[in-house]
Amino acid sequence: MEKVKKQYGLWTGIAMVIGIVIGSGVFLKAGGVLSLSGGDLKISILAWFVGGIIMVCSGFCFAIFATRISKYNGVVDYVETATNKKVGYGLAWLITTFYYPIIASIVSLFAGSYFFKLIGVNVGLTDWQNFIFAFVILFLMVALNYLSPIISSKFQISATVIKLIPIAVIAIAGLLASLIVGDGAGIFNAFSNPAVGYDVNFGEAVKKTAFAYEGWVCATSINAELKDSKKDLPRSLVFGTIAILLFYIIYYVSLSAFLGNAGTILQDANAPIAVFQQIMGNVGGSLFTVFIMISCLGTVNGVSISCCRGMYTMSCRGQGIMPEKFSKLGKNQSVSLLSCIYGFACMVLMLGVWYLAMHEVWIFKYLGSMDEIVCAIIYGVYITMYVYIMKNFTDCNVFTRFVMPIIAIIGSLFFVICGTGIYQLIATGSWDSLIAFGVFMILFAVLMFPCIFFYNEKNDKPIEDEKVEDNAPDGVTE
Repeated sequence: MEKVKKQYGLWTGIAMVIGIVIGSGVFLKAGGVLSLSGGDLKISILAWFVGGIIMVCSGFCFAIFATRISKYNGVVDYVETATNKKVGYGLAWLITTFYYPIIASIVSLFAGSYFFKLIGVNVGLTDWQNFIFAFVILFLMVALNYLSPIISSKFQISATVIKLIPIAVIAIAGLLASLIVGDGAGIFNAFSNPAVGYDVNFGEAVKKTAFAYEGWVCATSINAELKDSKKDLPRSLVFGTIAILLFYIIYYVSLSAFLGNAGTILQDANAPIAVFQQIMGNVGGSLFTVFIMISCLGTVNGVSISCCRGMYTMSCRGQGIMPEKFSKLGKNQSVSLLSCIYGFACMVLMLGVWYLAMHEVWIFKYLGSMDEIVCAIIYGVYITMYVYIMKNFTDCNVFTRFVMPIIAIIGSLFFVICGTGIYQLIATGSWDSLIAFGVFMILFAVLMFPCIFFYNEKNDKPIEDEKVEDNAPDGVTE
């Protein structure tokens, strides 16, 4: 088994957390969440807050694990510790085959749609030309991660900084909305004047916000490559998730303050572009399109970093497909070529599934929300970690050992109930989300079934933890 180089620092870790989460969701889901909140900004912000609290508390619990365990693939290592090697292996297969590829493929499609909009070509999200473009983007990101992980890291940091620019501009515009667009705008007006004609579906709204916050866990995939993982990874998770929650709340309040609630819903995915166009004209709209495209590419890059390491982390445990071959690193001692190829193949497969879903082919038409469903399933797995903290981390204070894990459990359970469609069935009587979950589970069963044949208890390799003294960040443990 070949060990990877220690090549990443704290800023790369934070950039992974913020840069992957702030991708397309922050810009595309404002109108949808607001409409599902009955057009009421107060309910909408509550949905964003609930989704954010789920993320922050989960990130905090992951940080607790990160101060104690530093092996190869953070989230897999933590779940394996909390349960057993079989569950950890299953999760590794799940995130490598489903989670990372689903997110990378859909965000690459959004990047393509904004690229074509920027150059003035009439190619939409679901057009075949955009799928070809997304295929090329995925290939280039995987190639970059294999050939030059340092350049990939620098791009991740740069993309993170760039994508914060439009959020800052819209935040300022929201504060000055009354001066820019007249007396009908402003924060107080946005909170006091809901858009009419929309029904509240809080469960569906939370499901969308929870997904918009998703992606931070990808930062744990470079656990073994952080120079001081037991310090830098916890700090990245805690600081990154709290920063994202603040960014999102300020951004969405400012958006409605500038456009009004009805305007935000009407503009939907075009809402932030509309703000830039009102401030800076068509040039502003084009400039924002560049920002959001880079934002999407940053997310694809970050998720690709994780996806390329998926099969390698399984091979380090003596599991997965041909572990003796997948564990061999390239010349840069960073990542396995075969692992990159496998990750790329999974992303292309999910790109094909998205094509069938968006064109409503057969039962694939029910998979339009599979990105949200797979996140809900994984959050259900995380609960085992939170229970483990309460049972075993006896040296932690009450807040760390009980309060944060309990909040994380409650939030995760709520996300699971919403993601499976149970909440929607109880609250509104709608079966649509439950049917979508059932169809997804068919795909889930088909793609998870092969992992049974690549698990061998005799091949299980113990992985030594890094020995780093007194690395717990202040406030995490006593």
